Amino acid sequence: MAQSVVCHRRRTGDEFEAAALTMNPTIITALAAIFGSLSGGLASAVSTWTAQRHQSRHDLLARKLMLREQLYSDFISESTRALADAMQHNLKDASALIPTYALLSRIRLSSSAAVVASADKVLRNIVNTYAEPNLSPEEIRARAISGDDPLGEFSQICRRDLEAMQR
Repeated sequence: MAQSVVCHRRRTGDEFEAAALTMNPTIITALAAIFGSLSGGLASAVSTWTAQRHQSRHDLLARKLMLREQLYSDFISESTRALADAMQHNLKDASALIPTYALLSRIRLSSSAAVVASADKVLRNIVNTYAEPNLSPEEIRARAISGDDPLGEFSQICRRDLEAMQR
């Protein structure tokens, strides 16, 4: 059964003449199917692209977080070793501080100003400790029992930095 649809009006003189176009119901059904498939395919493609983009961002953030956490951990380990050495020995060879300075430089590349300032403070503390008289094992133990934690502030600032990255 053919249907007549008015597409446009054409003016001839003072009269309007309607041009009619006949459409077959099978054509309408076929067009509906085609447009439905196109819109469904487009929605699927957009959804996949959005999910992939979100996943890529999530993966990049997780990688950055892991690398930064490893960097902070390495700095803490190396600083602790250098600080223990500084408490028991005088600085005879400045090259012993090279790994700590290298980690500080890497921290400067990617970390917040608060983390960099705290790491600088830790390194200054290590250098100052080398300049002080050596401590006996009892004095070191007494400092540990009193709660003296030269890396405590650095660790807390790093934790806040990592938590801020996750948000």
